[in-house]
Amino acid sequence: MITDYFTESFTVESQTTAASKSAIGSWNPTWGTLGTFKGFMDYLDGGDKAVAAQYIEKATHVVGCPSTCTWIKTYHRIKDSDSKIYRVLNTDNPIRRSHHLEILLEYNRSDNLST
Repeated sequence: MITDYFTESFTVESQTTAASKSAIGSWNPTWGTLGTFKGFMDYLDGGDKAVAAQYIEKATHVVGCPSTCTWIKTYHRIKDSDSKIYRVLNTDNPIRRSHHLEILLEYNRSDNLST
């Protein structure tokens, strides 16, 4: 069963209203923890990216998670157990079975995710 692979911990973060000004005058958003969930992450290779492109061509990874993760939205970001940050691009309920969700992500090296 796919839920047997929900072993990695992920943190969902939401941008708060507070922001800090950088040395060059731009505003850096402040992020706070919204919640956590267990799931699995997979890298999208060339063939998978073609499928993901129908949603968004920037997708680099996909996270599988329980169907109760419907609270995760595109204005959130996900941090994995290695503190790598990913922007949420799309949340999908595969074949409308409500068994689990697949979240398309874009890897972002920076901790200052502005959009």
